[in-house]
Amino acid sequence: MNKKWIFLFILTSCITGFVTGIPEETGSIDVFFCDKVNCNIILQDKIAQSSKANCAMYNPSKELINELNGKGFLATDEEYASSNTINEFGSGLMHNKFCLFDNQFVWTGSWNPKQEMSIPNNVVLIESKIIASAFTKEFEEFEKGVFHGGKSLPGLVKLNGSLIEAYFCPEDNCQERVLETLETAEDSIYFMTYSFTNDEIGDLVLDKSKKLVVKGIFDPRKDKKYSEYEKLKDFSKIEKVHHKVFIVDEKIVITGSYNPTNNGNTRNDENVVIIHNKEIAGKFVDEFNSLW
Repeated sequence: MNKKWIFLFILTSCITGFVTGIPEETGSIDVFFCDKVNCNIILQDKIAQSSKANCAMYNPSKELINELNGKGFLATDEEYASSNTINEFGSGLMHNKFCLFDNQFVWTGSWNPKQEMSIPNNVVLIESKIIASAFTKEFEEFEKGVFHGGKSLPGLVKLNGSLIEAYFCPEDNCQERVLETLETAEDSIYFMTYSFTNDEIGDLVLDKSKKLVVKGIFDPRKDKKYSEYEKLKDFSKIEKVHHKVFIVDEKIVITGSYNPTNNGNTRNDENVVIIHNKEIAGKFVDEFNSLW
């Protein structure tokens, strides 16, 4: 049993209280690319259709605050704090971009509402009570004023037979979850990253490039001092993106708010979802190819 599955085995034991395997559930996953469709309209419609909605958004819009009025609350970073939001104050960022609907749906990805359709971004809408429960527990910590830490309460489910993993950082160590997933790659790794400065992830990607197909897209911030671009430039290109995405073997997708950076792993409030589903991964491969 490799390191990743040992980790999942232990987590499952913690969640269930005894070893019964990863819980199973039926549900759905929708994918939106927010420079191609208007994610603000989709989010507005989802809030309107829901009886309860809470969001944690790094860069929210005033419209979002108004839409949540009477249905739930908005948690946000101190940079965007207001009198009617749950406000983070601290050295790190409240960098999440997720919403919860009726304890059943989770909306998450790289997209901030104020970005509108200005730059390539992604959102996944996951129908799963188990994944929603994990995000709800994270949001409840924000309501109690707990940011940049808290309890490790990840979500794991086999949704229609496909494994879905949800993690929250820093408590769940996003870097390690990404490394474990990339380590399983046998054929290919593609990535689209707004900010990529993590040496450990960069080193693993470089090592994998000697054995399989690796392609990467960096945002123009490649000239930043700590970027992994110089290390990985032989199989990378520059394109304006806000994605935080890795695609493994065209069948596993890592997405969420987490940029592969040290701050993203240790200082900020972040979330990662890992979706083991070839059909969903194929949509991200199409997005990657359209930018490549």
